[in-house]
Amino acid sequence: MRGRQYSTGGALPERDLQELSDILAMRLYQKMGRRAYRLTRQDVAELIEPYTTDLITEDRSMVPWMVWDLLQEGMEIEYQMR
Repeated sequence: MRGRQYSTGGALPERDLQELSDILAMRLYQKMGRRAYRLTRQDVAELIEPYTTDLITEDRSMVPWMVWDLLQEGMEIEYQMR
């Protein structure tokens, strides 16, 4: 925790949001494989909702976008490697 900045408004620091998004994107891919690439942002939001209920509203709406974007980047990388 050394060197991290904390906000007083209850929002997670950017680094924590990125870490949470990384973990959630990896879990979705582990469970769904390549099918995760076809998820819509709304699908992602519904699937990760149980893991984001304690976040403030702004963070809760940002995380699905971040996770969806990571999945899209993963798809691009995977298909470029073929």
